[in-house]
Amino acid sequence: MGERPKVGLALGGGGARGFAHLGVLIALEESRIPADVIAGSSMGAAVGAAKALGMDLQKLARLLGSLDLNNLFHVSGSTMREIQRAVGRGMVEYMRGTSWREEGTAPEKLARMYEFFSLLTAKRSFSDTVLPFAVVATDLESGEKVVLNEGKIYQAVTASAAVPGVFYPVRHGGRFLVDGGLVDKVPVDIAIDLGAEVVIAVDTGAPLSRRVDTSLDALLQAERITSQHLQDLQLQGARTRLGGRLLLLQPEVQWINMFGFEHITEAIAAGKKEALAHLGEIAELCELASPSSGGSTERTAD
Repeated sequence: MGERPKVGLALGGGGARGFAHLGVLIALEESRIPADVIAGSSMGAAVGAAKALGMDLQKLARLLGSLDLNNLFHVSGSTMREIQRAVGRGMVEYMRGTSWREEGTAPEKLARMYEFFSLLTAKRSFSDTVLPFAVVATDLESGEKVVLNEGKIYQAVTASAAVPGVFYPVRHGGRFLVDGGLVDKVPVDIAIDLGAEVVIAVDTGAPLSRRVDTSLDALLQAERITSQHLQDLQLQGARTRLGGRLLLLQPEVQWINMFGFEHITEAIAAGKKEALAHLGEIAELCELASPSSGGSTERTAD
């Protein structure tokens, strides 16, 4: 029997849409599709952490479905409203001459993120994971991609999920870190660096097909276009590194807003549906026998 290739998972951002990753992972586990390394950005980092720590994903899905995360994070279900609030806070800071850099500030939303992600990861460290795991964040000042794989996982995940303007930047290692999706929305390259020979990537990012009416809509659409082009280039490079051994899953969660946490259950279901629809391709990519009706897979001979 031949040795199968090392399988990597690359889980992208997308806010509430990112909970589709949990559905994908549950479907892969049920179908006995292996995972050897995990790289995550933003919400993909949070879900990837649970997998890397060997947590019960079914139990986690039920727990998340019972929580009011909009209330926990103090955000509304409207992305536009959060942007308007961010603009308002910026104006107040400008008029008062204050800054989030100042010592002694107590960003409540960031504290709540720390609390949630510390509970989600049981305050474990990267050294406690059962699979190699890395998180992507962005240095707000230099624009550099920062790969985090040491220390407490909840701190890294909070940094990776800190949407600029909505959440305060996270001070970490002498840097101010924010959303990893700004520089690496679906971190396939990091999964490769961790040793993956084939990669299952999951994209839950914002779609381009939204109606553009206002100047603010146009600005947001411009950001999405730039992000999409960057992602396409990164995926093309990663596909070359892997010799084409890359499968991109895109769950149908485009209708869910970034802060639509009331739709967690639907996002999880969409992720599971997408993974199950591509089980044959996934098995072939991982050089496994096609999953049987019972969900088992076997290695194939070279």
